[in-house]
Formats: sequence, C-alpha cells, structure tokens
Amino acid sequence: MLKELILSIRAYFAAHRFIMQHKLWRWMIVPGIIYAFLFVEGMNYFSQSSSFFIEWIILKTGLKSWIDGLNSDLIGFFITMGSFWLWFTLLLFYFALFKYLFLLLFSPFFSYLHMHIEAIQKQEEFVFNNKMYLKLLWRALRLNATNLLWQTVYLIPIVLICTLPVIGWFTPILTILMECYFFGYAMLDYGLATENKSRVAAASYVSNHKGLPIGNGLLFYILHLVPIVGWMTAPFYALIAAHLNTQEVKDTI
Repeated sequence: MLKELILSIRAYFAAHRFIMQHKLWRWMIVPGIIYAFLFVEGMNYFSQSSSFFIEWIILKTGLKSWIDGLNSDLIGFFITMGSFWLWFTLLLFYFALFKYLFLLLFSPFFSYLHMHIEAIQKQEEFVFNNKMYLKLLWRALRLNATNLLWQTVYLIPIVLICTLPVIGWFTPILTILMECYFFGYAMLDYGLATENKSRVAAASYVSNHKGLPIGNGLLFYILHLVPIVGWMTAPFYALIAAHLNTQEVKDTI
C-alpha cells in the first residue's frame, strides 16, 4: 500500500508534465473557474450554517445549561473539543456531498477529456466515438450515484460517534481516508473503463490497490489548500494522475 501511495503522489507530478507537454491546461480554464466558484460558494454556505446547527443542538438538548450548572473547566474542555470535531466532521460530510454533485455534473466533460487523454497517450489521432462516450458517461454516473449512497451510509454513524469524548476525536481521520478512497475510486474508474474492465472487476482492482485511490484523493484535497490555482486545477490533475496510475500499475504490479 505504501508503494501505491508513493505512485499516486508521483503521478501528480507526471500529470503536470503531461498537461504542459500537450497543452491540456486550455481545457481547464472554464471548467476550473466554475469548479472554484462552486467550491468557494459552498464553503461560505457551510461556514454560515454549520456553527448555527451545532449551537442549535447544544441549546435544544439543554447541554449548555447543564454545562453552565456544573461549572467544570474539564467538562467544558471536552464539550469544546467535541463541538470542534463535530464541526470538522460535518465539513467533511458536506464536502462529500459537494464532491459527488461536482462529479455528477462534470461527468460529461470528464468522460470526453479522458477519451482525449487516452488518444494522446496511445499517440493516436483523437476521433470522437459517440457510443464509447455514452457508455463511459453512463458508467461514471452510475458509479458516483452508488458511491454517494454507500458513503452517506458510512458517514452517518461516524458523525454520531464523533460527538463521543476522546474516541470521537479520531473519527475525522477515518472520514478523510474514506473521502480520499471514494474520490480516487471515481477517478481511477475512467481509466479502468477504457481498459474494458467491468464494474465488478474495477471494484476488485481498486480494493486490491487501496493505496492508489487514497493517494489520488489525498493529493486532490491537499491541492485545495492552494487558493484559486489549486481549486481550479485539482479535479483535472486528479483525473490525469489516476489514468497514468492505472497504466503504470498495470505494467508493474
């Protein structure tokens, strides 16, 4: 798994060279601006609503009055930490929903771009194949809808557990790893689909090489720490890096 994580990180640098060499950055400008706008607006909405939601829970449950009555700094500390980790987990939960909305909306563009990338790597002239495109698009839509369902099922108990003292403080780590895995899975599946792997075979492949999707998703989230440029380029670097990974691992592992 460690080797696959390293391969995923290295693939982002290879993706950068691939993008520059074939001038694919031109494909990123308009979709990148749209994605960055959606990301900023979504984060702004979340920051306004999440604090209100947590405060509402504390007031409605009577927790605030109970804490004030105890007058205990230690309990106050645990409640503050629990509130913070609940807020952080809710952030990840929101980002998961935002991620799938983005993946579903951008599936038509990603499917087309991936076909173009594959033609470049095979050194073939790109000829649009409508049948292949629709097949790739339908598969991406089904996969992301299914992953959204399963990840929501997994995240709901995690949100509840994160409110527990001490134990709940570690749940964001599990949430982040799960986020990275599902996002990387969606990116890798484009390459696996063009390798004619069935959905079952692709799921088995990703499960056997967990370091690839986790590493791909991790770099995707890290790029969001770079304002504007990172927001605009993260999805496209992830897609190209995932394609390069499927080609490299197919030949080396």
